[in-house]
Amino acid sequence: MTDAVSPPEDSDPARTFRIGHKERDEAIEMLREAAGDGRITVEELDERMELVQRAKFPIDLDEVLSDLTTQLPSERYRPRTEVARRTPPSAPARRLPPHQQTRGWDPSDPLVVKATWESEHRRGRWQVPPYIRAEPSMSNIELNFLEADTTLATIDIEVVAGMGSLIVVVPEDWAVNVEDLSKSWGSVKTLVDAVPTGRAPTVVVGGSIGMGSFRARYANFFDRRRLAK
Repeated sequence: MTDAVSPPEDSDPARTFRIGHKERDEAIEMLREAAGDGRITVEELDERMELVQRAKFPIDLDEVLSDLTTQLPSERYRPRTEVARRTPPSAPARRLPPHQQTRGWDPSDPLVVKATWESEHRRGRWQVPPYIRAEPSMSNIELNFLEADTTLATIDIEVVAGMGSLIVVVPEDWAVNVEDLSKSWGSVKTLVDAVPTGRAPTVVVGGSIGMGSFRARYANFFDRRRLAK
């Protein structure tokens, strides 16, 4: 085993955003399960646990867990490509409806919403795809679904760690699930139920908020005032 890797000077979130107790505890639990299953020895368990305690970045945990899992810690901080890897090269092309020929209808090609130095808002009537990647690197993103055009049961939002904020606004019968959303020094707060009413959509949020913040809420006074105009 090698020692914890020092982060190079690049923009890869898996190499630049610090992990905390939560990520280290998850890695140690995985090592303990592997030892209990006989996949690693007790000596290896002790050695790897020391490396986990010294790890600073998700990529460091990859070094320890790469031969034990296919879901590496760094994948929480990077765009998902699992479906692209699973698709056979010879698979025949499919004819898609016009609205599905745009980004966001394939997990390997999500709709990307970025906020660098200026805030980004998606409001009003907009066509919502099932796969969205939010990158609030330095500013704020608002994804407002109050007038969204969708018949989807699930909307998958992947958050790429940054220093900005992501706000999700949903109708009262919708749900927001943040179980897969991790944070470093940031904050995660939701005022929305995790289970929808009837067949309303569920917004599933994953990835990492990094040093920023995430908030999910229903319509407030200003939203209702805007909708009434």
